[in-house]
Amino acid sequence: MTHDTAHNTGDDHVLPFTVEGANVRGRAVRLGPLVDQVLRRHAYPEAVSQLLGEALTLVVLLGNSLKFKGSFSLQTKGDGPVPMLIADYTTGEDTQPGHVRGYAVYDKDTDFAKYENSFSRLTGSGYFALTADPTGAERYQGIVALDGESLAHCAERYFQTSEQIPTAIRLSVGRSYTRAAQRMAPEETAGQWRAGGILIQHLPKTALEARAPEDSADEHEDWRRCRILMQSATDAELIDPDLTNETLLYRLFHEDGVRVFPGQRVDFGCRCTRDRLAGVLIQYSRQVLEELLQDGHISGSCEFCNETYRFSLEELAPEKLREP
Repeated sequence: MTHDTAHNTGDDHVLPFTVEGANVRGRAVRLGPLVDQVLRRHAYPEAVSQLLGEALTLVVLLGNSLKFKGSFSLQTKGDGPVPMLIADYTTGEDTQPGHVRGYAVYDKDTDFAKYENSFSRLTGSGYFALTADPTGAERYQGIVALDGESLAHCAERYFQTSEQIPTAIRLSVGRSYTRAAQRMAPEETAGQWRAGGILIQHLPKTALEARAPEDSADEHEDWRRCRILMQSATDAELIDPDLTNETLLYRLFHEDGVRVFPGQRVDFGCRCTRDRLAGVLIQYSRQVLEELLQDGHISGSCEFCNETYRFSLEELAPEKLREP
C-alpha cells in the first residue's frame, strides 16, 4: 500500500483510494459515533435503523466525491412500511469535516420483525433519487426506479444507466458489543451502532490510452476482479472498530496494489436552529398561532435531529398580541 500523505483513518472518516494499474478509484468509510448519534436520537425499530444507517453511509460515500461546495442528498419514496428515507451530506469548507444528517418515515403499526430486513418489502415500489445542489449553481437530480435488492443496488443502477460509470458498492450496518463501546455508553445494553462501506468505480481507458485491441478485455477483467474482491469484504470487517480502512483496503487489493489519499472527517450536523424555526412561525397570523398553542407554548420539531423547540406566543411575535 502506498500513501500520498499521512492521514487519520479512524471512525467517521472517508478515505479515497485507487487500485494501481486497474483504472479503479474508490472510497471507504467507517462510521461510529456519527451513525450511533443519529440512530439513537430517533430510536426507530431495528429494521428501520438498519435502512437509515445504510442511507447515511451511502450518502457519505457519494457526497464526499463531489468537486463542488454545497449539498448532496439521497431519497427513497415508496409504498411500503418505510415510505421515505432521506439522508444528506453538506461539504466542509477546505479542511473542515463534511456534515451528515438523515431520517426515516415509517408505519408505526407495522411489525417489522416479520420483514427480516428485506429492502424491497420495507420500501415497496417507488423511486430512488440523488440530488446535487451546488452553492450558487443549478440543482441537478437523477431518479431511478426503487426496485433493487438494496440501496447499494439502486445506486449502482443509477450510475450504470445515468452516468455510464460501472460502480460497485458494499454497505454494512450493525451494533458493536465490544468492551470499549460499552465503556463509552455503559447505560446502553444493546451495543453501539456502527456502519461501514466501500464504493469503487471503473474509469475506462481513453482511445489514446488503449494501445491494442486486447486492452479492452484486460480492462474488463481488471474491473471484474476488483469488484469480486470488494464484495468479499464481510459485514463484520466493514464495521469492526479495531480494523482501519487502510488495513481493510490492503487485505482486499494488496495483490494489485492500492494507493490511499488524504481523507476527510464527517460529523453529524443539522441545519435547523431555534431562530430558523421562529422565522417560519412568525409568518402565521395570530389566529393560527393561537391554534398551535399547547400548554401555553408552540412546539416545533426537526425531523432530522429530533430536536424540539418551544416558544411562547409573546416570544414569537409580540406585535400579534395587539391585533384585533
